[in-house]
Amino acid sequence: MLDCLPERIEPAGLADVGRSFRGEVPVGELVRLLPSLSCSDNALKVQLVFRLDERRLRTLEGSIEGHVDLVCQRCLGTLRLPLDLKFRLGIASDEAQVGRLPDGYEPLLVTGEPMRTYDVIEDEVLLALPAIPLHAGEERCETGYQNQPAAEKRNPFAVLEKLKF
Repeated sequence: MLDCLPERIEPAGLADVGRSFRGEVPVGELVRLLPSLSCSDNALKVQLVFRLDERRLRTLEGSIEGHVDLVCQRCLGTLRLPLDLKFRLGIASDEAQVGRLPDGYEPLLVTGEPMRTYDVIEDEVLLALPAIPLHAGEERCETGYQNQPAAEKRNPFAVLEKLKF
């Protein structure tokens, strides 16, 4: 296993020869993820294993560990989301191969051209994010806003109360 992630990968060829990589990915390099983040200073630990499985199917198995700091949509504060992802992709070169993938494999459609390693990693992280990031309970969100009781309105007919016998 190589201790560095290549900038570009050709998944089918790497699976044929059984290559493995591990390394760290700066969260700031995951461009599509940036709008959801409150901070991008950390890094994710990534491991990628390309191989042929028992059916001679080209696969990419990987893991991503670390955390991302999202923006809570309730209080707009930082929400730390721990990541411990495991994924298993079946490498397919066309739609027909995608349809033949067995259960347990998500498709990775390749064109034969090298692809950015960070794009594959970023796809898996994006799939793991909640649709609406929120702290676990309202009590954990500190918005500084509190509902105030409604002020008592003066009854315009209060003067008539005095005229009553």
